[in-house]
Formats: sequence, C-alpha cells, structure tokens
Amino acid sequence: MPILKLPFNQFSKSKSPSNWRAQINQNQLISQISSIILQRHNWVTLLPNFNLASKLTPSLFHQILLKTQKNPKISLSFFNWVKTNLGFQPDLAAHSQIIRISINSGLFQPAKDILDSLIETQRVPVLVDSVTRACRRGKDSESPVLGFVLECYSNKGLLTQALEVFRRTTIHGHVPSVRACNALLDSLLREHEIKLALCVCGALFRRGVLPDYVRIAQILCKNGKVESVVRLLDLGIVCNALIYKLVIDCYSERGNFSGAFHYLDEMCNRKFDPGFGTYNSILDGACKYENEEVIQMVLGSMVEKGLLSKLPLLEYDSIVQKTCNLGETHAAQMFFKRARDEKIELDDSTYGCMLRALAKEGRVKEAIGVYYVILENGVTVVKDSCYHAFINVLSEEDPSEEVSKLVGEIIGKGFSPCGSKLSKFVASLCKNHRWKEADDLVNVVIEKGLLPDSFCCCALMEHYCRSRQIDSAIALHEKIKKVKGSLDVATYNVLLNGIFTENRIEDAVSVFDCMRSHNLLSSTSFTIMISGLCSRKELRKAMKFHDEMLKMGLKPDIATYKRLISGFK
Repeated sequence: MPILKLPFNQFSKSKSPSNWRAQINQNQLISQISSIILQRHNWVTLLPNFNLASKLTPSLFHQILLKTQKNPKISLSFFNWVKTNLGFQPDLAAHSQIIRISINSGLFQPAKDILDSLIETQRVPVLVDSVTRACRRGKDSESPVLGFVLECYSNKGLLTQALEVFRRTTIHGHVPSVRACNALLDSLLREHEIKLALCVCGALFRRGVLPDYVRIAQILCKNGKVESVVRLLDLGIVCNALIYKLVIDCYSERGNFSGAFHYLDEMCNRKFDPGFGTYNSILDGACKYENEEVIQMVLGSMVEKGLLSKLPLLEYDSIVQKTCNLGETHAAQMFFKRARDEKIELDDSTYGCMLRALAKEGRVKEAIGVYYVILENGVTVVKDSCYHAFINVLSEEDPSEEVSKLVGEIIGKGFSPCGSKLSKFVASLCKNHRWKEADDLVNVVIEKGLLPDSFCCCALMEHYCRSRQIDSAIALHEKIKKVKGSLDVATYNVLLNGIFTENRIEDAVSVFDCMRSHNLLSSTSFTIMISGLCSRKELRKAMKFHDEMLKMGLKPDIATYKRLISGFK
C-alpha cells in the first residue's frame, strides 16, 4: 500500500503557537493604542506606559494610522508625536499614508509640508507608486492625492518631475483635478514651454478634462494661434475680460490695430471696462511700429478715461515704471524719451526699471543706450537685479569689442552673469582668438573674488601653454588658487608639459601638489612628472613620484610603463 506523502510546504507555512501569540499581542497593542488616541484627550501622557519606543515597527505604525484615520487631525498629531518624542522615522509608505489621510480631510498645509520633504529626497516614480499604494490600502480614490502631488511639483517649477507625475498618473488610469492641471499648465507657460503645454492640453482633452479657458487662450496666443481664440469669442463659447485682453495684446504685437480696436470696443460693449494695461498694450504696439496716429488716439483715450493726466509731467516716473513692469518696453521708452526731451528729472529707480525691462525683453541695443545715459547722468541704480539682468543679456550677445568692454565693466562693479553664460561668452572670445579680451575678463572676475567657470580658465590656460607663454599660464594658475578654484585634469596635464618645456621643476612640483590637494591626479599626470624629472636627472624625486603612482594604483599601460622606467637607467 503506497505511503501517503503530505507536502512539507503546507506545514512549514503554518504558524507556530508562539507566532500566533505574537500576532494576537500585536493586534491587541494596535487596538489599545488606537482606542486611547481616539478616545482620550490626554493620550500623549498615557502612551509612554506602553514603551512604544522599543515596540514600534513600520508595520505596527501603518496599522495604527489606518485605525485612527477616522479622526485625521489625531492621526496627524500621532504621526508627528512619534517622530518628535520617540525618534521614530516613518518610512515612505507611512509618509504616503499620512499625506493621503490629510488631503482627503482637507488638511492641505500639513500634507504639503510632509510632501515637500519627500520631493527633496525621493524620485518621482518611487513617490507616485508609494502614494498610489497608500490610496489603495486606504480604499480611497487616488486622483485627488496624485493631483495634489502634481500641483506641488508644478508650483515649485520642477517641470521635468511634474510632467513625470502627470505621465505616471495617467498610466495608473487616473485623471488629475482641473486645479492640478491648471498648475501644471501655469508652470509650463512661465517657462515658455508652449509646445509641451499644447501636448498636455491634448492629453487632457482626450481624457475629458477641460482646463481653464484663460489658460487655453494663453497657450494658443503664445503659439501664434490667436485666430482660434477669436473664434471662441465670436461664437460666444467664452466671454472673459482676460481673454479679450489676450487677443488685443496679440493684435497689437502684430501691428493689427483695427483688430485690436475692434475687440477693445467689444470689451466696452460688454461692460468689461478695459484698464491701463489694455490701452497700454495697444500703445506699446503703436510705439513699436511707430504709428503716430494710433499713439495719439490711444493717449487721448487714456486721458479721457482718467488713466493718464492731461499734463503727465509729475507722473513720468510712475508711468514709466508701471509700463516697464508690464513688460511693454516700447511704450515705456516713449514716455522715458519724452521726459528727457522735456528736461524732466527722473528718479534713479526709473532708470533702473528701464534698464532691467529692456534687458529682459532682449532689446540689447536700447539697453546699452540707457546704460550710457545712466553713466552720463551719474545715476545710482539701487536694485542689483537691474545690473544682473543687463549683464546676463550682454553675455548672450556676440562678443563685439563694445559688448566685451561692457561685460568687463559691469563685472568690475561686482555683478557677474550666471556661470554658463559667462563661460559661453569667454569661449566665444577664445574661439575668435581674442585672447587679450578673454584674459582681461577672467582677471576682472578673479579680482572681484569671484570664482570663474573652470571652462573659461581651461581654454585660456591651454592657449598660454600652446603659445609657450608659461609665465602667463603660471600667473593665471596662481590667481585661480587665490579664489579656491581649479582646472580639469587634462588642462593641468597640458600645464605640466608646458612648465617642463621651460625646465621649471619647482613650478611643476607646485602645480602637481595643487592637483593632489584637489584629488585631480591621473596616470598621465604621474607619467609627465616622472619623465620630466628623469630627463633632467632628478632621479630621486622621480622615484618618489613613481612610488606614489604605484601606491595610488595609477600605473600606466605596459608599453608606457616600460618607456617610463627606462628613464631611470
């Protein structure tokens, strides 16, 4: 008779009595703690009796959060209490759980504070998947929580991450809230990512979500499709003062003043009462296209409506600054010029506003003109942002002699462009073999105690070494050291080779020491030093470098090493 064999796995998976008792005890502990937290106002004084510091595990903590979620404020208080008083660090799943509980109960600010800390430490896929699991575990809809996550990323301007949240949300089969989608679109508009914004709109339309009409109109107008927005107005699908303003802006920018005035009249007929910004938009376009008839017509309307005084002599400062803040630099320039022609004394801040506005609009020639006026009149520009905007736009220009001089001058005043722009500017000077200007510019940066981009210095250093201007190369290296900067390994090796061609052993050792301090040594660096010292019969010094090279594991390939040690013979 065959022996009946029972599967071993069946018994091995069953729990022992001790495991069952542990599970029962844990369940009792969860129930006791949850009951105390929910039913006792003085739970903070009662919990220490349970010695939670030694018993609390991620699993137990999750269970308590789920048991207490019926009172979200209490659940949140417990979450914060264990962190502060027990030193317990909840895992990502617990953070996701409390975010879900908080959002679904309208506790948005605490949820945002917790989410902000996760955004700094977690990758988007990991965070989104964790939040999704938390919602499923809590038997809630994922959409509101994922929408909140999307909104947070968007409001922070983290576009790449926000788009990834949007993508993963739709992959999970959910549609973010209109508010979250609007936040994403706003973020894309701020960064002028119009094509991406159109793609997001398309994805939303396919899922039955209609974003705010104003945002749709903004995207269409910025994409040059004002006619599509006009159709929405003419068909009566939308009737919004902001959308009328967008259409007027677009027509004015194009020089289509008949269209601009038509929709201005439409606004008035619909009792929307267009303000300073709307009229000034048409004025800005008229100034851009030098249409004197339209300029006078708009100015007359603005005076008639009380938006400008008949004698704006005392208002020039406020008008110019207000117009600059609207980004309408052509109109601002007209008022600025009129004030100067009429010998009206303007505030120093007005000059700064003009400089910054023109720079931000990329009107470099006009910005330079205002800068010269500032110098001529001895104006003190108070706000640093004015000069920062000016030098940033200058750094994006082709480095003419005038622009190069101005960049050096502004840096000399203590204002430096962002590193990538300065690097690109210096690289352009080097590419055109304007080494003297590049050298002067880097020197100005260093003299101001600023740390130049390493790329700028490397290009110059390599030029000095190739042209055997070793004194200039060493001088530049000393200046870089003073501001605690460094070169890259390849450039350091070029410098070492250049120094050895001039038989300057002490300088070579000094440069090598600097490389060592910045952890920038390579097999090639040691090869240059050892070869250079051997060829000059400094065999003892060469052997020290040889031993250091082997100790650091930077031995070169066999062929190179054979040539290297042959120098010791």
